[in-house]
Amino acid sequence: MKRLVLPLVLVLATAGLPLLVASPATAAPLTTGQSVFVPVDPVRLLDTRTGAGGSLGLVGPGETVDLQVVDGAQVPAGATAVLLNVTATQPSAATDVRVYPTPASGEAVPTISNVNVPAGGTVAGLVTVKVSSTGRVRLRNQAGQAHLLADLSGYTTTSGTRSTYVPQDPVRLLDTRDAAPLGPGEVRPLDVRFRRDGSSSGVPAGATAVALNVTAVGPTESTDVRVYPTRAGRPLPTVSNLNAQRGQTVPNLVVVAVGELSQVSLRNAAGSTHLLADLAGWYTGNDAGMAYHPLEPVRLVDTRGTSSPVGPAGTLDVQVAGVRLVPSQATAVVLNVTAVAPTGATDVRVYPTSSGPVPMVSNLNVVPGQTVANAVVAPIGRDGAVRLRNAQGSVHLVVDLAGWWGPTGDGRDISWPQCTAAGSTTSRLPTGGAFAVIGLTRRMPFIANECFAAQWAWASTLPGEPAVYLNLNAPGPRPTPDGQVWAELCGSGPATTSCATAYGVRVAEYALPRLPNTASGGRPMLWMDVEGPYANGPYWQADSTLNRASLNGAVDTLRRAGYRVGIYSDRGTSADNDWRNIMGDYRLRETQNWVFTSPSPDGAALCTPANSFSGGPVVMAQVQPAVSGQVYDVNHLC
Repeated sequence: MKRLVLPLVLVLATAGLPLLVASPATAAPLTTGQSVFVPVDPVRLLDTRTGAGGSLGLVGPGETVDLQVVDGAQVPAGATAVLLNVTATQPSAATDVRVYPTPASGEAVPTISNVNVPAGGTVAGLVTVKVSSTGRVRLRNQAGQAHLLADLSGYTTTSGTRSTYVPQDPVRLLDTRDAAPLGPGEVRPLDVRFRRDGSSSGVPAGATAVALNVTAVGPTESTDVRVYPTRAGRPLPTVSNLNAQRGQTVPNLVVVAVGELSQVSLRNAAGSTHLLADLAGWYTGNDAGMAYHPLEPVRLVDTRGTSSPVGPAGTLDVQVAGVRLVPSQATAVVLNVTAVAPTGATDVRVYPTSSGPVPMVSNLNVVPGQTVANAVVAPIGRDGAVRLRNAQGSVHLVVDLAGWWGPTGDGRDISWPQCTAAGSTTSRLPTGGAFAVIGLTRRMPFIANECFAAQWAWASTLPGEPAVYLNLNAPGPRPTPDGQVWAELCGSGPATTSCATAYGVRVAEYALPRLPNTASGGRPMLWMDVEGPYANGPYWQADSTLNRASLNGAVDTLRRAGYRVGIYSDRGTSADNDWRNIMGDYRLRETQNWVFTSPSPDGAALCTPANSFSGGPVVMAQVQPAVSGQVYDVNHLC
């Protein structure tokens, strides 16, 4: 039952082009599909105990509540996602609550959860949820009966007031165990510009909002904690962010507008409790931060079904960028992390993969046998991954994805045609750009792009992580370096799939020692260029099985070496599609697509499943200069 609640193709450089000087890394204007955040003072949209929001009464097992969040007043038309603090209270049985865009009729319930609550308990969790085309989100109770509350703390939109996100490794701003707990009704102001030791947190004076992981530790009575912008004379908000029982340790992610003097206020309702506040990032009122891309929620990892639990001091690395729907240029992801069946009291920490020390802040705190979930905005680390660390005992971990943050503006791709002269190691470079993809070879494998190093150095200054593209083919015997390798492996007679596979392996082996690291010390995303045939030679075989074998040999070798690999080719709706002509009906549904050829100067027009050439997700679209009117290729993150 449900309730409806209403309130790469290369750009050839010409001799007439000037030598352009690379600009420093600066933010670019927002482009189509990139959302900014608008913080609001917390307001209650739904309370099934009172009928607020139009829904009254306990929500039964499997029952849903459809909440109209886009109302033209608090949330305007054009909003792409909302940030809701969702609370489940008075459940008659242990349950989980799932929050997701209201689907079209007949669509399946997503395999995710946002709030996990024991029988009789009260648990709150922050949810960043994409808004459906009708402006609604759905809340679903799994078991028993429970009351549901939803409080709005902000929304994302593609227009209006600009507030972009700056992620950072987590740092502690407040720990009242250094001084005294908060008593009943006590309010503690927090200047978000400073860490607990008085040093700078990195948050600028003009920040519009902050993302904090707030933890209540050892309350002497059942209580709630409210976090809100500090403003003189403003009334106490009627909504809460954390609900903690006596003696519990309870965290929750809070996104709160910054008030006067760069402060936010934390208020304890009853008894006394210690509070911790850890900074995950902040929002700035310009394009200097990152733009948001909401997604349909999807489960990334569940160790209950795929592996053993994570042991004491054990870590789990989850690749989040360069796989599925998140491009490698993403800088942070919005996750819901759940700890299940811990064998002892523990904490779980989520942070970017790196060689640095384990952060001294936690995201989840659990006791034996408890199931606890919390939202996490995690910066992405080396190789497009985030790391989850369990402190003690063993625990199963579940990770759900809600969206990602990435650089504003569009990117560029360049290669050997932009070298200043044939054989030169210097390059013509675009000015600005959000990120760049650099070609390693000259049109075909086994011939180096002489100015790759200069181009990579420029790409590494841009806000988004740089990537590499590799030319691939299956040429047959020819008096060229690639044709000579083919002849060595396949001879001059009919080729076999095994020798074509060996050719693809050789392409990868040529590339591997020439690939640079990213600034984080990781491996860049690699794009296999599958296009042609060209007018000046038979780059591919007439038998598509041989072409597939070459592709598989290269991709499998690169993946075994730890690289993320996607494919660049003509959009799937093109009448003369390169992928079909070369690979036939080959389907690679888990491999990311970078598509080219556009009838519009707006790359976002290509970001649809229909334009996938291999059945994989379309994460990037290229618009060529003949269409865009620019000097260099334009690449749009979907």
